[in-house]
Amino acid sequence: MKDATAWADKIYALPEVVKFSGRSQMCNKAMKPVVVADVKKEEKKKEEKPVAKKEVKAEKKKDNVESLPPSSWVVYDFKTFFVNHKDKRGAAVDEWYKNLDWDGWSFWFLHYDIYEGEGAKLHITKNLLGGFLSRAEHTAKYSFGRHAVVGEIPDLQIMGVWLFRGQEIPDGMKEHPSFEYYNHRKLDPRNNKADDQLVREFFGGDEDDMMNGLKCQAIKWHK
Repeated sequence: MKDATAWADKIYALPEVVKFSGRSQMCNKAMKPVVVADVKKEEKKKEEKPVAKKEVKAEKKKDNVESLPPSSWVVYDFKTFFVNHKDKRGAAVDEWYKNLDWDGWSFWFLHYDIYEGEGAKLHITKNLLGGFLSRAEHTAKYSFGRHAVVGEIPDLQIMGVWLFRGQEIPDGMKEHPSFEYYNHRKLDPRNNKADDQLVREFFGGDEDDMMNGLKCQAIKWHK
């Protein structure tokens, strides 16, 4: 650095240089190099820089059964007790009423709105019954039912009595592909004798018994 400065002083002191450009004086401090940014290049980098996306976790909406407070009554244990009881129409139902969490569960009557001709043959109506129950298997953890084909050919009907978790029809049952074709009514078997009779007839009866004033042709559990 010193050699370069001495060399420059000699050059700038030459008469020929002084005559042409005048006296030149060296800087006391070396100047820092100035870097001029490539504006277009920087803008392109900003455009190409990926924007971090915030991961939004959508909370799964709870259905009306999942939103209920806990119940002291365990439906699974009761199903085992009931289906093995000898007196399903009498003592078993009495025990049911005695121990049931009535705020957490409710009885319902379901009646299929049958199309013309669907009840004309027993095997076809039985298939409708079986198909409905198979597509309702996902509701077994919060329901208990007895579903039947009743009446006489060619006017067979499909109906049943069910116990559901909560005071409304569960969302899982409403999503059943055939449920929209069912009329439903909440029962009050503790205070209404006709409703009590329906519970006892369906849960305690069998083929050839009378249910809702009609002869039972076929009946199945939902458990």
